Amino acid sequence: MALVGDRERERAVALLKGHYLRGRLSLEELTDRLEVALAARRESEVRLALAGLPAAWREQAIGARSTISRAVGRAVFVVAVWSLWWLASLVLLIGFVAGVLLQGVTVTTALIFPALWLVCTVVAGRVVRRSPPTRHIGR
Repeated sequence: MALVGDRERERAVALLKGHYLRGRLSLEELTDRLEVALAARRESEVRLALAGLPAAWREQAIGARSTISRAVGRAVFVVAVWSLWWLASLVLLIGFVAGVLLQGVTVTTALIFPALWLVCTVVAGRVVRRSPPTRHIGR
């Protein structure tokens, strides 16, 4: 029968408020549980106030997993965009070289291929700066 102090009661109150803010408790449930937590003298009474709620470590693990999955998704997105840019650049380079070999250097060849490459580069950069659609994995 371990006795609890103000620090443990305050921690329980903070956890209950967090669960309320996440929508896991109604206002009535929060009020009832806060009364139990604030009046708690023993560890078992604090546990009773938190009964049926997810543990704090589990919430941290879920938050970390969500953050990691978003970062991985973002990295995959960036790699895909720049891979497409490389492919488009290669196709434009091959087209430019073929045009020069077949027709020689013309104004059209000298202006259109670099302009197309510049457009591809600007578009790829803007697409990468925007966030990809976020998906919540595991929720």
